[in-house]
Amino acid sequence: MKKPEVYTFDSKPDLRGNLTFLEELKSIPFEIKRVYWLYDLPEQQARGDHAHKTGEQVIIAIKGKIEVLLESKKGDLFNCTLDKADKALYIPPMWWGKMIFSKNAIMIGLASDEFDENDYIRKRSEFK
Repeated sequence: MKKPEVYTFDSKPDLRGNLTFLEELKSIPFEIKRVYWLYDLPEQQARGDHAHKTGEQVIIAIKGKIEVLLESKKGDLFNCTLDKADKALYIPPMWWGKMIFSKNAIMIGLASDEFDENDYIRKRSEFK
């Protein structure tokens, strides 16, 4: 079973600001099929609260802070804070995830699959 992993992407800082980048299949372990973003979230807003059967994701806090709480089907826990734009979290399939956002946080997500409602497990009772 794959496990969550925190990535730090290459950055090129200079006096004009920072440039951070990633490359498909090099910086992340899958081909990107979908990109999505969350923004204008109230303070302490929870999102996620589901698992994916086969879909993989990488999430990045572009602005603000995101507390991420993950749990495997076996009960393994993985928690982390995303608070830098060059730091990301890989979320493998079959990990129940919940994210809590700081005020004005912006998150970008990279997904291995196009949207398919059948890939989601939205009831915790069906996950366990």
